[in-house]
Amino acid sequence: MVADSNLVGKSPPGRSRLLLVSADPALVEVTGTAARRMSAWLEVMPTRDAAFAWLLHPAPTCTHVLAPADLTQSDVDNLAGMVDEATGGRAKVFLLGPPAAERGAVGDGSSVIHIDPYDAGGIEQVLRNHPPAANAARRSLSAAALRTALHDGRLRVRFQPVLETNSLRMSGVEALSRLHHPELGILRPAQFMPQAIRTGQERALSVTAAARAVMDLRGQSFMQARYIAFNVPLPTFLNEAGHARALDICAIAGHPVDRVVIELVETQDAPDLLALAAAVERWRKVGFRVTVDDAGPRLPHWRDMLNLPFSGVKLDGSLAAADDAAVAEAEAIVAIAKRNDQYVVAEGIENADAVERMRSLGVDALQGFYFCRPMPAPALRIWAEAWETLIGAGGV
Repeated sequence: MVADSNLVGKSPPGRSRLLLVSADPALVEVTGTAARRMSAWLEVMPTRDAAFAWLLHPAPTCTHVLAPADLTQSDVDNLAGMVDEATGGRAKVFLLGPPAAERGAVGDGSSVIHIDPYDAGGIEQVLRNHPPAANAARRSLSAAALRTALHDGRLRVRFQPVLETNSLRMSGVEALSRLHHPELGILRPAQFMPQAIRTGQERALSVTAAARAVMDLRGQSFMQARYIAFNVPLPTFLNEAGHARALDICAIAGHPVDRVVIELVETQDAPDLLALAAAVERWRKVGFRVTVDDAGPRLPHWRDMLNLPFSGVKLDGSLAAADDAAVAEAEAIVAIAKRNDQYVVAEGIENADAVERMRSLGVDALQGFYFCRPMPAPALRIWAEAWETLIGAGGV
């Protein structure tokens, strides 16, 4: 999020940075003692929402997050998810509650670890034993583990805003799936979607993610007139019952169909274009907008696909780069899309130069870390309010 850098303190290089989410003076005192013993920098945020606002800044450089164990499970999930996105999976959440021995051991791969809140030395020891990961390496799930995770309700959704290119106002959000696994931590689609497709679980996963997303955003006033985009793998998209199930989800949540964008995730080198065209027509006939995802070098047959009746196209994130080949391919895709009256979104936007480059190409909307990382629904509301204020003040 573009913001005044003075709002975020900077810890010296090499020092741990602890974030405490609590207004309890006793927790502040004991955590402060642990931080001094570690020569660590300590930030204190009194509420979950205040912590979200802090984590929304471009570089929170947080190494450990501590919070009281009496948070609701939903708050724990959302906080762990926000920390995971903001730190690239490098930091964990530590709950200050009953000793771990009383709760049962929590594996090192978990995104949440319980520790005794009244023992500064114990807190110091646990934090030193769990340094931030240099690289957030993640293992993939087996078919059985994926099935169990879905059955146990471990799928969560993050949202990343999509902004109009010229005004930079939010036009919609993309819903992105995450799995909160008790041993492996928080997993991204690359760790479970290929397995889901290979084992025929992609439809269950897609339906669960869509239902979760629309319910997470249900009744949120800031989402009025804004769309939700969902990634749908090709097997689910081609299934003749797919659009009917999506209609049911919208009806249950009270979400208008015309504010849903289906982003087709291509999974085959040579799709059956006739079958694909028929599927596009099915989805569009009942009111959904359908776009081609990842158009670019990873989708070599994008020219054939853009000649089908899609509503729009999303450029592969690699095309936001400044090199001549990326710019040339982005320009070619935009030209064909505009000729076909298709809406164009560019993702992977990471700096102001990429914004201007996409504007010059005629791209309609932008998405990327330059504006914000994906986030849970409660943080999205906070970001949207702050972003509108920033836009209104001309601060972008």
